[in-house]
Amino acid sequence: MRKVIGDAGFDVVFDGVGGTVGAAAFGLTAPGGRFSAHGAPSGGFADIDAQAAQALGVTVRGIEQVQFAPAESKRLAERALSEAAAGRLRPVIGQTFPLERAAEAHAAMEARVVLGTTLLLPNG
Repeated sequence: MRKVIGDAGFDVVFDGVGGTVGAAAFGLTAPGGRFSAHGAPSGGFADIDAQAAQALGVTVRGIEQVQFAPAESKRLAERALSEAAAGRLRPVIGQTFPLERAAEAHAAMEARVVLGTTLLLPNG
């Protein structure tokens, strides 16, 4: 990867995977850069050495630093539901499957071939 980006590294890295992939991505962060750990589908967040980050001047932020307080979450949820009820907020439904094809729906989501939400519909 260094052949592609050069020795400088990236100024900003968004780690949406975590684990060893996230740790490798941290290694591509430029000195003085920023690293955002906001996903862990690999099973856990990247293990970032705080002393190494500090020595490089890299600012590390995690998902916990962009979460809302309970009162703000409640206010935003109420607003979103109000907007949805008024017809101004609609989900993007990428595809639907009957319940008996749940395994096929799951495979499509795992393969990341769906844009939007996948819905399972009741049989019949």
